[in-house]
Amino acid sequence: MTRAVLALGSNLGNRRQWIIKALAAIKVSKSIDLVEISPLVESKALTLAGFDSSKPKFLNCVAEIETSLNPEKLLAVVQGIEQRLGRKKLERWGDRNIDIDIITYASQSYRSTDLVIPHPEAAKRAFVIVPWYLMDQKAELLGVGSIEKLAYVFADQVKLK
Repeated sequence: MTRAVLALGSNLGNRRQWIIKALAAIKVSKSIDLVEISPLVESKALTLAGFDSSKPKFLNCVAEIETSLNPEKLLAVVQGIEQRLGRKKLERWGDRNIDIDIITYASQSYRSTDLVIPHPEAAKRAFVIVPWYLMDQKAELLGVGSIEKLAYVFADQVKLK
């Protein structure tokens, strides 16, 4: 089994319920064990143009899992969960009822046309780093190291929910 970290977020409808539904679907997925879930945090919507206060705020968490799936199969499972929950990809970084990203896959790098691990934007995202740190103060991000310093830098960009 390989440990991985997933980031979940929602800014449409009952955000908490979308995240709960996604976590429940992950928990019952074959070949995936849900190990730990971070506290929920709220953040401004991040768009391609930057943070946008006019858009609904996001509720986010991270989850640590163990899986026997390779990165591509794990991606297929989380994208399948998004689709079953009604996610529509209308615009990149747009509003969405649920988003699930693979942040890490053990301490491995992985690159394909559909997936880059570690997630290339993870170190810049308070809504990933802060809940991850709250879940695991010893967490490390490949290419960055300990996420502790980043968590303190980003702490004022998110609010515990």
